[in-house]
Formats: sequence, C-alpha cells, structure tokens
Amino acid sequence: MSKTIIFDTETTGIQSDDRIIQIGAISIDSKDRDYRKVFDELCSTTKPISIDAMATHGIRDIELEGKPPFVETEFYKYLLQNNQKENYLIAHNIEFDLGMLEREGFKNSMQLIDTLQCIKHLYEIDDEINGYRVPNHKLQTFRYMLFTKDDEESEAHKYGVEIKAHDAIGDVVILKLLLREIYREIMSRYNLKEYEAIMQKMVELTKQPVEVKVINFGKHSGKTISQIEQIDSGWIDWLYREQKKQKDNSDPKFQKDLFYTLEKIVDSRNR
Repeated sequence: MSKTIIFDTETTGIQSDDRIIQIGAISIDSKDRDYRKVFDELCSTTKPISIDAMATHGIRDIELEGKPPFVETEFYKYLLQNNQKENYLIAHNIEFDLGMLEREGFKNSMQLIDTLQCIKHLYEIDDEINGYRVPNHKLQTFRYMLFTKDDEESEAHKYGVEIKAHDAIGDVVILKLLLREIYREIMSRYNLKEYEAIMQKMVELTKQPVEVKVINFGKHSGKTISQIEQIDSGWIDWLYREQKKQKDNSDPKFQKDLFYTLEKIVDSRNR
C-alpha cells in the first residue's frame, strides 16, 4: 500500500539561500483511510526571516527560538523513513518546496505530483468553474472557486487542524481538497478507475510542460504569444534568451512552461 505525503513549507524568503521555518503535512494511505498522520511544526534556522516573507506568513524570528532545526523535526524523520519510489510526495508548485527540502540535504526517491502543474493541464486561463473565470492557477484562487467554508471546516476537523491563510498546515488542508478534485477530474476526463492509474496520470502531468498562451507581464502583457510573434518577434527572441540563461543558471525565476512555449516557436522558424 502506497503512502501519499501532502506538504507545504513556509520559509525565510524565496532566494537561493533561504530556508524552511515551518512545515505542514498530511500523510494518508492509498485509500485515504486507516492511516493518517499530521505534521505542523516550526523549525529554527540561522537565516533571518525577510520582511517580505514575514508579511506573507506572519512568522517572526522570535517564534523560532528554541525550536529544532528542520533536520530534527518529526516530519523530516518521517520523510526519510518513507522515501521510497512507491510513495507519492505532493505539493502546489513542488519545485519550490522540494528545492527547500534539498537545501536541508534531502534526496528524493518518491514519485512527485505537482497540483499546480496538474491544474494547468486541466483548466486553462479564462475557463469557467462554478461561475468564476479562472484568472490564475494559485492555490488560494482555486480554494475560493471550488470549496465552501463548510467543505474546509469539515476537512480541517478531520485532521484536527485550523485553516489560516499562508499557514503551512492550513494550506495543506486546502491542497488535500484540491487533490481530491484533481483526482475526480482525471478519473472522468481520462476514463480511469483504478487509484494507481489515476495517481500515475498525475505524475505524468506533473512532468509535462504546459503551453503558455497569454503573456501576463512586460510591454506585451495581455497579448497572446502568437500575436506577439507576429508583431514583435524580436521580443520573443529576447525573452527566450533570458529564459535560457535562467535555466542554465538554475535561477528561481525560470519558468519551464514559458521556456517550453518559446522554444517551440523558435524551433518552428527553422523548419
């Protein structure tokens, strides 16, 4: 029986030297019953919390005094014990959270599911969900489009936790609800019935880039990629070069979906 570990981190910031200061996680078995474990832990670090991060999650440096370092948390011990290929590690924008784990020395062997990448495949920008137009693929956006307050409180009660915005364990409860919706959508859309087949589809979607259709930044914000290629192909070339540099330098600003889209355009010119 496989285990699924759904997790979220809060950190000192988003730069290359920032570290984990809070971990929230829920572990369930392959049938979402019998086995449940919840983690909600603060951890200390020598890296001060940036003011931007503090303003987001509300955690102050003083709250970390006396807390264990991340590698001594119960979650990290559990992660190491269950770091086998039959298990699943799940987060929203998992590249960021996994990167934070790797800074603590963790080397992953589990199968990865990124709910952010999955919903990008399932729901395009401007798709309609429950009467709302999809503006982005953020966790909190889908929270309010998909779930009622009763849904959230019922799920939180199941695990004995409280939901607060930008709190690791609160976000994990929302993520657990989103995972359930993704599971149902994949079951219906791809006509899959078996648990492992559905989970493997999520793993597959996680690995596949999604073509970006509309640019949401810079002088061409709001235009489609195809429109920009027609009116300002030089800007496409510039953006491609910038993304390639970021990719080569492992820059956290690198956007794999955008790079995939730009590379397709550049390659198509040479055919």
